[in-house]
Amino acid sequence: MTVVRGFAITITSGIVFAAVGAGCGVLLGAVSPDYYRTVFQVPPDIQLDATEIGFGLGVTQGLAAGLLIGLVIVVTVAWSASHATASHPPLQRENNA
Repeated sequence: MTVVRGFAITITSGIVFAAVGAGCGVLLGAVSPDYYRTVFQVPPDIQLDATEIGFGLGVTQGLAAGLLIGLVIVVTVAWSASHATASHPPLQRENNA
């Protein structure tokens, strides 16, 4: 695996998970607007937009999870490839000179 491919996998995973997290956060904020108020113990007199909070938290948590998962994938593939080449060394040609 090349370095560029490893970066591409990690960045793509981060972006995809951030988008999914944003969608889930917005959906949660729209369906259950008191969820974030309850979780963070926000007093009722403070105004908050649950969909905006859901978007922000979903993006940050999704990005963190996506980067972590992307890195695990890259490390696993690189480790597997290094062990595959170590257990099967290249064939040596015989010199018939």
